[in-house]
Amino acid sequence: MKKLLTTIILFSCFVFAEGKSNCKYEKKIADYNYIIGTQSIGPKYKFTNDTKLVETAKAIREMGSNVLKMSMSPRYWWENYDIPQNAAIHSLTDLAKEKNIKQVFDMDFRYYQIWAYEFSQYIVEPEGQKKDENQIQFINGLSDHDSIRCYREIYDFAAHLLKTYSGTGKVFMLGNWEGDWHLRWDYDRNKPANPKTIEGMTRWLRVRQKAVDDAKKNIPHKNVTLVYYIEVNLSDLAVKGKDCVINSILPYLNPDYVSFSSYTATNPPRTEAEMDSTLTAHLNYIESKMQPKPGIVGKRLFIGEYGWPELGFYSNEPSYRSPEEINKRAKWVMKTAIKWGCPFVLWWEMYNNELTKDGKNRGFWLINDKGEKTPLYYTHNTFYAEAKAYLKDYTGKYRKMPTDDEFRTAALAFKSLK
Repeated sequence: MKKLLTTIILFSCFVFAEGKSNCKYEKKIADYNYIIGTQSIGPKYKFTNDTKLVETAKAIREMGSNVLKMSMSPRYWWENYDIPQNAAIHSLTDLAKEKNIKQVFDMDFRYYQIWAYEFSQYIVEPEGQKKDENQIQFINGLSDHDSIRCYREIYDFAAHLLKTYSGTGKVFMLGNWEGDWHLRWDYDRNKPANPKTIEGMTRWLRVRQKAVDDAKKNIPHKNVTLVYYIEVNLSDLAVKGKDCVINSILPYLNPDYVSFSSYTATNPPRTEAEMDSTLTAHLNYIESKMQPKPGIVGKRLFIGEYGWPELGFYSNEPSYRSPEEINKRAKWVMKTAIKWGCPFVLWWEMYNNELTKDGKNRGFWLINDKGEKTPLYYTHNTFYAEAKAYLKDYTGKYRKMPTDDEFRTAALAFKSLK
């Protein structure tokens, strides 16, 4: 019986190979970095009995993506998800063991990008209020006490991920939300940044990177990847030479990756040519502030957020954008990011997270509040199908995976991006 089963498996691989692929490449194709993706942070609705995190993760996976961007913080139970509060959770490691978090970590995503905020740095806000300064302790400088606590919590969390997911092939990327709004925690972009806060934030980011690096050195693991990234956002201030994370902090650190929350580069352009020119210029500028990082192949700057809502709210945006216009503009960003070499370009987001003053969903979504899939959803879904078909055809023909440049060149010609 064992011999018969082996024969069947070998025959199946042979038949699959005749279809221009083979068993050797199935896993590599499933785990391939398809570059484009989305995220689940703070969804305002759901359609099942699952928590919002689990439901949106399932929806992202069903769409065809193998990357999930999510949030982990002491506010896990009220800010971004409907995960039940648990008094026994006192750290990121505890939270990683919570059943909903563990469920998405056990799903067959290859890549996880995580906004990770330490419980040890958190001061509980007054009920019903969200105060960003309560989530970070580097305003006016980071104390030795908080630095030590930060290091220990991130180290323990990193060690947990390395031990628990060793052998899975998963890639965990730990980072932060838009760093310039931590640097300017009062959201006043017009005044100079506080030098003491610049110093404190630099130390915080450096401590977190060291914790990740030390865990990777000290914890035995195999076939699991853990990296650290910082996120920047006010690129318009950067290119003008003003104080911001890009100019005032990034040159003095060497993170594994940098995420660009790209609204200041992707919202103003009115044409595809203008989008390509502006976004490319901002990506080039940010990259010019990054130091080389031996051991990491390819570009280390990616787009962690871009997007437009259907319903405008601010003075610098139209009152309404159609789903078709949003889809068109998103393709402009995707094509520029793919051509430039971004390892990821992530749409904000799967389910909408923002409401208007009268309680309507603004429309940052791929699936709307009625359960309808937008044109941009189908752009993602079709892109993944085309990409997988390309990889199957390529491996069937050449018996190897394409280079990154070969894939990107092919992707730019996909019908989904036309």
